[in-house]
Amino acid sequence: MFFLILTIASHTLVMFAMRFTESNSGNRYAATVFTYITCAILSFALMEDKTMYYPGSEYLFMLGMSAFNGICMTAGMLLCRLSMGVNGTPISTTFNRLGVLIPTLSSILFFHEIPKAVQVVGIALAITAIVYINSGKEERKNNHIKSVKLLTLIFVVGGMIDLNTKIYEIYGNAAMKGQYIFFTFVFCIIVSLIVMMAKERRFSKQDMLVGAATGVPNTFILYFSLRAVSVLPAYIVFPAYSAGVILLVNIFNYFVFRESLSKQEKVATGLVAIALILINI
Repeated sequence: MFFLILTIASHTLVMFAMRFTESNSGNRYAATVFTYITCAILSFALMEDKTMYYPGSEYLFMLGMSAFNGICMTAGMLLCRLSMGVNGTPISTTFNRLGVLIPTLSSILFFHEIPKAVQVVGIALAITAIVYINSGKEERKNNHIKSVKLLTLIFVVGGMIDLNTKIYEIYGNAAMKGQYIFFTFVFCIIVSLIVMMAKERRFSKQDMLVGAATGVPNTFILYFSLRAVSVLPAYIVFPAYSAGVILLVNIFNYFVFRESLSKQEKVATGLVAIALILINI
């Protein structure tokens, strides 16, 4: 439970760090590069075994998973940054965490993790809250959702990142977990640098600083989520993780940025709070 809470807190910090870049007209591509440079440095420093190569198929599996996860994570961050400027932080966060459906259903269908009845209710409430917050006349009236295509991509990529965590926890070599995290961020640097060179090469000191600051909590999302799924079933970790991030983002948005919640968002936030209690009984 402790690592799950830390994962939620880290992800919330990352979302608001990205929001700062978008609201201050920064170079999102450069900020992303410096985010992942910081992540790679931190993850290397945290590695107990700094061996970079192991012979055998397990090493190749780890490297392949790192490459795919690096592509997903870079795409997810860039899409979230872009969506915050188009759709706003709460809706972008919600769709990002709506991807919880992918690893949760996969864990039940393919990994035979069967939840208790009360936890099923909690999962259903969490998913209901996520869907409800993006539906109805109020959202359409306020024109909160401006790019469904962009939000759909965020949903898919966000779900794949969580699913990658579960897959590596099951099939990956635990002794190479540090290398998996490090190489994930190395591939993130490569992908984000290519995108930056193609889109916008000019950047400021602010882009560097904000990117680096974002990298600190972003590093620990992967660390803490891997630890969380190693001690708790995925059907608990991912819905609680998603619901918790949505809850915190909405609360911070209200108290820090003075953006009042709509009636629909208040109802969804309440459902999230109840879901978190039921999921962890």
